Amino acid sequence: MRDDSKCGKRVYCDFEVTGDFPGAQVEFCVNCGKKVVYHKARGTGRIDNAKYLRDHILHTVQPWGRTRSLFLKLYGEKPLRLLLERCHGKKTEREVQDEWEDMKKDLRKRPGWGMRKFWLDVP
Repeated sequence: MRDDSKCGKRVYCDFEVTGDFPGAQVEFCVNCGKKVVYHKARGTGRIDNAKYLRDHILHTVQPWGRTRSLFLKLYGEKPLRLLLERCHGKKTEREVQDEWEDMKKDLRKRPGWGMRKFWLDVP
């Protein structure tokens, strides 16, 4: 993991879009205030996918596949167990992903989410 996606207040930055222009997209971290500009390619208007995914790891990490170990470091096993208990072979993959998005929103509302003490146990 490169250091450009690390946050001064938390483990990884949590970016929000502040400006979407024809030539670039400007975002800032809601925790540390770091500003990032993603330049768009001429003609297609697309930004660099690798850099965007690297910087938005909190939004793109999944409980399965190649990012499983990072998911477990960030969120622990409890959210994954809850997700599997809810699904238990009754839902399609899309429904499982929707459940996970809802659970992520619930995690962010948890007290202490933005505090540094919450992240001390994450390497």
